Amino acid sequence: MAGNSNSIVVFGPSPNSYYVGHGRQHVVENMSASFTNHARTDLNISVSRWISVSKNAQTWVEFNAATNSFHFNGDISRDIQDHINGVNGKCAAEFISFPDSDKLGFFVKGKQRGAWNAILPSYFIERLNTMRREVQNFDSFLTGMLFGKGKTNIILLEDGFSADLDDTEIPSPDHPLHKVLVEFSTPGDGWCIDRGSSLCLYDSRFFFLKFTRPGQNMVRMRWNLPSHIDAKFAALQELAQQPEERMALMQEDQMTMNLARARLNSQIQTNNMVADIRNYANIQSMAASSYRTWFL
Repeated sequence: MAGNSNSIVVFGPSPNSYYVGHGRQHVVENMSASFTNHARTDLNISVSRWISVSKNAQTWVEFNAATNSFHFNGDISRDIQDHINGVNGKCAAEFISFPDSDKLGFFVKGKQRGAWNAILPSYFIERLNTMRREVQNFDSFLTGMLFGKGKTNIILLEDGFSADLDDTEIPSPDHPLHKVLVEFSTPGDGWCIDRGSSLCLYDSRFFFLKFTRPGQNMVRMRWNLPSHIDAKFAALQELAQQPEERMALMQEDQMTMNLARARLNSQIQTNNMVADIRNYANIQSMAASSYRTWFL
């Protein structure tokens, strides 16, 4: 059992470039200067909903559920920035991810149900169009898209997921990613993949996946990491079990909850709107870690 702390793994462009966080502590190595600065100053692991990075890791986006805000590199493309801000005719982003492509492409899941946009290599566009034809109400059930090495991708849905593995990268059922996806693909089990998951773009063997079930406050994690990253992750997990760390995390989570409540109440009073309650529910499930069960 991994404890009650949130875990994050971000793969950079090489084995020596990564971010791994658990509980209150993290390790960041050879990531871009802007991301490294963010990780060391502003990134709150408990309420970081997801982090996405481009193939060269120069473009990155992180979503903080407590403040309902995005953090990103200062020179991010105008198209992505328009999605983040929901301006210039672009759907307001709820989730952003990046493919294995030397040209900057991206996938955006909009905040509005059924809204999404994709600037991707043709293979991925064709896959999305196929899913739209074959899956009833696909746009409404779509929650995101993860990308791995080559053409590997996983479409995230409200009631499950659809994995498309690159045969040249993952030629055998014995491949570690293939085996994990099969484990959670039993019809009727209802497993979904959380947006806080990540696939490695430089080696198809490596991944960090969080599986959830709708309506259940539980996460099952599966990962396969380079040995040195795995060792860092294990050390952070061990540290998080120390009594002083557990107490500090509880205090930090309570402060975060108080800030989230204050922000939500202020917004409701000012705008007479309750649309942000959905985001507050996410805060409760993430920041109030004592009520969540994590399994390895």
